[in-house]
Amino acid sequence: AIEVATARLQQLMSRPKDSRLGAVELQVHDAILAASLAITNAIGRLIKAATDSQQEIVAQGRGSSTSQAFYKRNNRWTEGLISAAKAVALATTFLIETADGVIHGTKSLEQLIVASNEVASATAQLVQASRVKAELMSKTQENLELAAKAVTEACKALVKQVKAITAKQLEQSDDADYDRMAAHEFKVSFTVSLSLELDH
Repeated sequence: AIEVATARLQQLMSRPKDSRLGAVELQVHDAILAASLAITNAIGRLIKAATDSQQEIVAQGRGSSTSQAFYKRNNRWTEGLISAAKAVALATTFLIETADGVIHGTKSLEQLIVASNEVASATAQLVQASRVKAELMSKTQENLELAAKAVTEACKALVKQVKAITAKQLEQSDDADYDRMAAHEFKVSFTVSLSLELDH
């Protein structure tokens, strides 16, 4: 699922630019896609680290039994880990769909922030699920924690970028409103002064 999401993002990035968009809009879209790609790349490393951690936990905990026997014996942990990994995959897919939607004007920047926060939350769940069975001072768990931190940082970077874009858009709309208001006030004062002169 992560590979599919990354491939879809790369496809979006390589697609011809919409000629109807201005330079600023194109920059915004590129920034969103680049930040989203950074997240999917970080998640790819997260999944690899989670897999390594899982394999180490199973190897240390199964003793002379098989992996299947370990999973069966620890079925609640296994289900929690699988559920957390699926949540990461779903959140990533949702993030890419939302980024695509923002670019096509069907989703809002606020929805992209929500999608990014979903990824960060699912990542925390996956780390927690693995931590339950990990050995103290485990190197693979440490790698997983570092990979999770990278995902969280990438999510924060996307949210920061979206907030900056939103602030800029608000600023521009305020300027436009002020310009319209100033023009309107000028028109009103000109009309009032003209009517006063005509009265005299």
